[in-house]
Amino acid sequence: MSSEAETVANLTRAGMLQPVVITTPGGREFLICPEETTHTDVTPQNKLEALKPKAIKQAVTLQNAEALIAYLNRFKADSSILFADVAESRIVGLIDYHAKDKAELVEHRATLALPFSEEWKVWSAINGQLKPQLEFARFIEENAPDIKAPDAGSLIEAVRDLQARRSVNFIAAVRTASDNESFEFNDNTEARTKGDLELPTKFMLSIPVYFGDPDVEVPAFLRWKLEDGKLLLGIKLHRAEHVRQAAFQLIVTDATEKTGVMAVFGKI
Repeated sequence: MSSEAETVANLTRAGMLQPVVITTPGGREFLICPEETTHTDVTPQNKLEALKPKAIKQAVTLQNAEALIAYLNRFKADSSILFADVAESRIVGLIDYHAKDKAELVEHRATLALPFSEEWKVWSAINGQLKPQLEFARFIEENAPDIKAPDAGSLIEAVRDLQARRSVNFIAAVRTASDNESFEFNDNTEARTKGDLELPTKFMLSIPVYFGDPDVEVPAFLRWKLEDGKLLLGIKLHRAEHVRQAAFQLIVTDATEKTGVMAVFGKI
């Protein structure tokens, strides 16, 4: 059986004197104009069925774990699998993955690139950095809602004392019985020449690791340095990477339990 193109060409070469509409074996209709040796597709609209693919080829990017779970539950097959890349906070669902004894196209996938929460990004940005005391005090004041311990009242009071002591000369630091850090200073602007400023050495943050996740506890420690009478302060998150990995593993486990799709840790 000749193709549509061959049918059109043959009729055109036959030298018909009048334009004619022909129907090809594929069901399309063409207007043949011999003089100009051209053809025009005049198939009525919606006459032919749309050509649909025989297999799904689709890649979607999702923004939270709930979306991944919903997508998997709609399209999953017995051979579907999840690849969880802990280093990149990424989960890739391969809907049409290979079966044990059958190869598949593996062209239908759903990717969840977990975005960090705003709180996690804020605290990670300051992690391990030493700031001038006023800058540090303002940071703590602005982000106090993320701090679970010490209590807000004690923390705000300490921060206000820190803001008030901008022109003093710090000379020493002493660990108190309450496990706080007491910074001794000389203040030449007041009648008394000596004083101290007490700050907590340990913090407990309560923040989500990823967008939309529940809060988790993240321990943190006060870090400081005396430099030419100036006090530099900072926060060091304790085992933050362990906290992140634990949060990621919980998401992977939850997706497996709610979809029945097996997960392996790795990348593809």
